[in-house]
Amino acid sequence: MAKKAKNKEKGKAIAKAGKTAAGPLANFEKQLADLERRFDALLEGNWLQPAQWEMPTLADFDMQMPRVDVLDKGKKIVVRAELPGVKKEDVEVTATDRSVTIKASTKEEKKEERENYVQREIVTGSYVRTIPLPAEVDGTKAKAKVKDGIL
Repeated sequence: MAKKAKNKEKGKAIAKAGKTAAGPLANFEKQLADLERRFDALLEGNWLQPAQWEMPTLADFDMQMPRVDVLDKGKKIVVRAELPGVKKEDVEVTATDRSVTIKASTKEEKKEERENYVQREIVTGSYVRTIPLPAEVDGTKAKAKVKDGIL
C-alpha cells in the first residue's frame, strides 16, 4: 500500500513539473495511464458492484480503413475511396448487388539500414473495407479505376 501511495505522489510530481508525452508514443502512454487508472479503481472499488468500463472507439485503435464517399447518381452509385500510396496492382475490388469490398495493401520498397527517424507516422499495411450500398445494383456491371490515390 505504501508503494502505491509513493507511485501516486511520483505521478503528481511529474504532472506538476509540466512534463507531457509527445510524439508517436503519446497515444500509447495515454492508454497505459488509463489502464492503470482502471486497475486502481478496480482494486479500490466495491467488489459487490460490477465494474464500469468505457467502450473504446475505432479511433482508439488507429485502424487503417480508407475513407469513402458514396454518391447516388440515380442510375448508378459511385464509391470513391482514399488509397494514398497504393499502387493500382495492389487493389482488389469486389462488388455484389448490395455492397462493395475494397482490399488494398502498401508495401515498403526499401528497408533503411539506420533508423534515424525523429518521428515516423507512415506505415505499410493493408486495408479491407466493405461498404454497404444505398440501393441494389447489378454487381456484374461494376467498374473500378485508381487515379491519384483515389479509387
